[in-house]
Amino acid sequence: MKPSVVGIVLSGIAVVAGIAVGYKVATDPELRGRISRGAQDVYQTSKRKVGDMTEDVAVRTAQMTKNPKINQEWVSNQWSNIGY
Repeated sequence: MKPSVVGIVLSGIAVVAGIAVGYKVATDPELRGRISRGAQDVYQTSKRKVGDMTEDVAVRTAQMTKNPKINQEWVSNQWSNIGY
């Protein structure tokens, strides 16, 4: 087979697999619940880690991940700790 035919076949397989996974997620409330709980756990864990960081670590982490929300949450946490 030509390389372009192989690429088309592999693309078709990927599309069918994506449709199957999407259908399973859309029709299985238990699976959606597990995915949702997993996402919430990850968010809570990262939020807890932000609270435990020093300012230096928060700044470096925000720069490495290109996520300014890390600094915003750290600053907000510091204000909460002093009562504001």
